[in-house]
Amino acid sequence: MKEKLFLFFFLFFFHSKIYSQYFGNDVAPNVGISINILGPIFGIYSLGISTFLSNQLQIGLSGTYYSTRHIDPQAEGSLVEYRMTYYFSGIQKNGITLALSGGFESIEIKQDSGQWKKYEDPIGGVIPGYSWLIGKNLHLLAGLYFGYQFGSFQITPEISFIYFF
Repeated sequence: MKEKLFLFFFLFFFHSKIYSQYFGNDVAPNVGISINILGPIFGIYSLGISTFLSNQLQIGLSGTYYSTRHIDPQAEGSLVEYRMTYYFSGIQKNGITLALSGGFESIEIKQDSGQWKKYEDPIGGVIPGYSWLIGKNLHLLAGLYFGYQFGSFQITPEISFIYFF
């Protein structure tokens, strides 16, 4: 597992370096870090890293930890998600985005009966959204997740800050 993770990050940053040399600094930034801003309020902590394949196509990996035992539904666990996002108007402008996601979850959710149910299965969905430029390197991304998660079909809002290097 450690070898695969090392290889992923090596290829990720190698690709980013080639991309920045080929396109220059006036197109898309080459690495982004994302943080879900609403999550900590509810006990959901997400962090992601991404890179660009073109001025409009971004790929990324994110991890989320759930610890929502103080609100309903109570949940404890984590998920790992891969995401590919298309920026219709390009990364340097405000505009509509569309993302495809897939990953794996390992989470326990307290049911109405009081019993905890564990979900360890693949997840996936589509996320239409909108990206606002706040500064040269800071974007706000808002969208709705439509997909399979927690053992059923879900529709959930997402609001994240993305900082581009």
